[in-house]
Amino acid sequence: MEENIDIELAEAFSLTDILLSNLATVSDGKQLITDGMIYFNATSNGEQLKINKNNPIYIEIPTDERKPDMQAYKGERDENGNINWVDPKKLETFLNIVDLGLLDFYPKGFEAEVEAHMPYKGHEYASKELKDSLFYSLSFDNLIRMNELEKNLPATGYNEPYYNKNKQVVDGKYTADSYETEYEHGVDSAYNYSFFQGIDPVLIKTIRSKPFQNTLIATREFEKRLAYIYESCHNSILEIYSKNLDKNMWELDMMAADYLNSRKIDPDAINSGDKMECSPTNLKEIEQTFRNFSSQKLTNVKGGKKYATLLKGYYEKRLKEVRKELESKQKEFLQKRKKENEEVKKVTEEYKKLLFKREKYRMETYGFEWTNTGWINIDTGTIPKTWGRKGLEVFVKNGSEYDQVYTYVIYSSIKSLYRLNTADKETFFAGNNSDREMLMPKKKQATIISIAYKEEKIFLGKQDFITGNPSVVINLFSSSKTEIEKALKRYDNYSPENNIGKDLQYMAFFAKEQNRQKELLSEIEFTRELFITVYSECYCGSGN
Repeated sequence: MEENIDIELAEAFSLTDILLSNLATVSDGKQLITDGMIYFNATSNGEQLKINKNNPIYIEIPTDERKPDMQAYKGERDENGNINWVDPKKLETFLNIVDLGLLDFYPKGFEAEVEAHMPYKGHEYASKELKDSLFYSLSFDNLIRMNELEKNLPATGYNEPYYNKNKQVVDGKYTADSYETEYEHGVDSAYNYSFFQGIDPVLIKTIRSKPFQNTLIATREFEKRLAYIYESCHNSILEIYSKNLDKNMWELDMMAADYLNSRKIDPDAINSGDKMECSPTNLKEIEQTFRNFSSQKLTNVKGGKKYATLLKGYYEKRLKEVRKELESKQKEFLQKRKKENEEVKKVTEEYKKLLFKREKYRMETYGFEWTNTGWINIDTGTIPKTWGRKGLEVFVKNGSEYDQVYTYVIYSSIKSLYRLNTADKETFFAGNNSDREMLMPKKKQATIISIAYKEEKIFLGKQDFITGNPSVVINLFSSSKTEIEKALKRYDNYSPENNIGKDLQYMAFFAKEQNRQKELLSEIEFTRELFITVYSECYCGSGN
């Protein structure tokens, strides 16, 4: 039809409209229940037109509640104007499409867990973009990569190896671990994700893409089913829907129920600790839920089969793209972290060389000689020694209140520096935690210097003592950078390995690295908590 068409459309949804229009709800004398009436007519130049049966008019009737078994009737008026409703037709009940961005595709508890951690990394509130980013980071491949990153974070606590109980000398050299202190609170073990399964976030990101906007995926009905798909722990259930978009919703519901009925838990596999496909304990209830969904006999969106045909093969293609996209972002993140780790390890090797030189300087001053098995004292033993093993503890008042605290003992008689160890920033000690002593000059004047930092402020404590005194107390006072430099200037002529200013530069580097690792570990822990929230019901065996 190429000419202009006149369309007449009248609606009667309220009781008033129905009565005023004399639209009785009667079919051959039988009372009907109505959910609304419309009048539709089309003419062209006064000529009555007919609707093409191969391209019919699509009409939707608004309703607050969809009633089952409703039918469409044709109205016929008699000579008195009374209407009789005849020729009932079964309604095609299509699902309504909703903007994908308005649908909740997150698993139960996820959003609440994110909200509970706000503010986070500069975000004052949990935006949709942040929640998406966090959810997609829960892919199993990414979590395993994060595990490796966590395991390989470099240590940041180092000191001279001689007093380390775990030191080892191999081929005439200290091992790398010999320099690490036992007071650093590192990562005990990374989390074991191999005993979990669940809906892969990559699949969710795939179906939330624009081409699925005109399919049954973009409906409130699918949104409701997705909550139970998460509970099922089976990716295959999700793919029943995403790969069969041409079918009616009720058919997919039945396929999902039948699939769940075929899943069985293998107790032997659980006990062996092997990775396995497992099911939640309430599997039967979930199966029944999908059978109940199926009994609703929901169909598809209008044009669903047409869009399904257009999307044929698209799902697998898009899935590969999404997986590649997420892996690329995650690998980029991990590569950056690995590069940072390598830079730290480079500085660490430099500092270890300095620590060995510092130890070597003091030990050789005492008459020791380095061999393939470590330090050996080569004197004859007939001359009284001017040095000996003595205990030393330094108590820094309120040290735990500061961000960083570093405490040194300076043996001015031999121009030697030693940084004391600590586990709490208040009690500092020579040697190791169980043997708090070291080789030192006998009854000589020495100096304890403690430097602390709190935000942008710097604090200094200084105390002279005579070696052999096992305990020294230090008070910290606010100082300026100039005052610190003045206090340390008298030690500028010490060898580089015994220069306190140089050691503080390394301490500043390691403090910065500790903060980086703290933030990174906090991020990993947050991701882990989200994972447990989402996948706690999809646990398949024993493990951490």
